[in-house]
Amino acid sequence: MLLKIAWRNIWRNKVRSLIVIIALALGLWAGIFASAFVNGMMKQKINSVIGLEISHLQFHQKDFLNDFQVKQYLKNGFSIRKELLKDPLVKAVATRTVSLMMISSAKGSGGVKVVGISPEEEKLVTGLHGKMIEGDYFKGAQRNPILISKVIAEKYKVGLRSKVVLTFQDVDGEITASAFRVVGIYDTGNKMYDDQNVFVKIDDIQKLLRIGSGVHELAVLLKEDEPAESMALKYQKKYRNLEVLSWMDLSSGMRYMIETIKMYTVYVVGILLLALLFSIVNTMLMTVLERVREIGMLMAIGMTKSQVFGMIMLETMFLVIVGGPLGLLLAKVSITYFGKAGINLGNAAYGNLGYSNIVFPTLSAVEYLKVTVMVLIMALIAAIYPASKALNLKPVEAIRKI
Repeated sequence: MLLKIAWRNIWRNKVRSLIVIIALALGLWAGIFASAFVNGMMKQKINSVIGLEISHLQFHQKDFLNDFQVKQYLKNGFSIRKELLKDPLVKAVATRTVSLMMISSAKGSGGVKVVGISPEEEKLVTGLHGKMIEGDYFKGAQRNPILISKVIAEKYKVGLRSKVVLTFQDVDGEITASAFRVVGIYDTGNKMYDDQNVFVKIDDIQKLLRIGSGVHELAVLLKEDEPAESMALKYQKKYRNLEVLSWMDLSSGMRYMIETIKMYTVYVVGILLLALLFSIVNTMLMTVLERVREIGMLMAIGMTKSQVFGMIMLETMFLVIVGGPLGLLLAKVSITYFGKAGINLGNAAYGNLGYSNIVFPTLSAVEYLKVTVMVLIMALIAAIYPASKALNLKPVEAIRKI
């Protein structure tokens, strides 16, 4: 009976109830979608860091990452690679040389990071080969082929089959220069990364740097993301003379960023729900004050205080039960759609910060559950004050009020 009365009561003023329900649904949708947007942006950044830039782990000589000195190479890099490949958690390992060089064309020159890679090894670790937009992945030139990004191609006004000159210091500090032929142009969508990196064959650059078969970097891709830190710790203990770091320590600010994003959903949705809470409290309080005589009459004919309290609580809960799922459904539909279609940010500057300009919003089932629990708690809190005001009414005085 109490359920029936409460349900009918919220529809006595349909316009007001609908406004509250729509406000609740839209507020909830906005909070969840904003969280999914940021979550999607962050997930893409992590995938880019692991799948393209860093992999899960990297091995270097200590202090190599501070100044990229050519002489700080791993003499036993290939033997470490063989050992790593025997680890059941390791999926693939790539050897690399990394040097800071000057790239020159007829139209200009500037600094870049030249990464010497073994094309077949690199295919197993990063998705670089899938980012080619012109030419082929190290095909088309027998001697000194080079892959450059679309950003660098535009910057130095070079194209496929153009020549560029790399100038650098070899292991003895001698200035050396060599011409390379552009065989492929890639575009990762990450302008910051594309603006800094060019790729050559490791054999070509090892000869020019005069480091024999030495490598500067071992990039390790694991079968799962989770054990990255424990694996880094494990191999750091084993190779104490080297530096073994996980992707969260290699990518500047990633650890702090991930911790921040974890709290983002709670804060954003929490703030929106707090605003909606006051809206619901205000609406229900008005409802109670408008129905003082009616509530007094109900109490006079035998409705107990607990029943009056329960009735007001149920009315509030019904508003939330209708508006909450509507907002969740709206969020689910929009996140599913844009999760596949993506949101193109166009000329926004996110690419310059290392983020993709196309964002695919995503939210886990756990996050939806977390928001649902927050909405229910908010509904309970919003119902308490108006219901307690109804409890303080005295039947005789309430009936006399106009």
